[in-house]
Amino acid sequence: MGAVTDRYGRRGVLAIFSALTLLTAYPVLAWLVGQPTFGNMLMVLLWLSFLYGSYNGAMVVALTEIVPRDVRTAGFSLAYSLATAIFGGFTPLISTWLIDQTGNNAAPGMWMAFGGLCGLGATVAIYWLGFHAHERNLAPPVATPAE
Repeated sequence: MGAVTDRYGRRGVLAIFSALTLLTAYPVLAWLVGQPTFGNMLMVLLWLSFLYGSYNGAMVVALTEIVPRDVRTAGFSLAYSLATAIFGGFTPLISTWLIDQTGNNAAPGMWMAFGGLCGLGATVAIYWLGFHAHERNLAPPVATPAE
């Protein structure tokens, strides 16, 4: 997916896969809960993995591009690690809570859809509202002659 975004741009890939996650996470889990077979589980797993891998292939590059060069390693690491810790760390708790509150075993799909909404919001903020690398000075500092 990184190669696809190099050729066609990150904006579209990020928007498409965020929207697909938002729109399909709950329906595919509801389908799996309604018809729990190994084949259905495999199809749902492959679909959700495809969405994640496709979004992540574009997101890693996009996030790297928007962090200023002189703090890129620390900035990227912090942003990625915090998002992973918060969303990944609390996912079992939130999923269990959603199932308990709703009585619906497919309710974790709502949490996944929320993740898609967050990704879509970030894509809009970065690419449509103007917060991206091309509008900021990310070039290395130019050496000036000593006075």
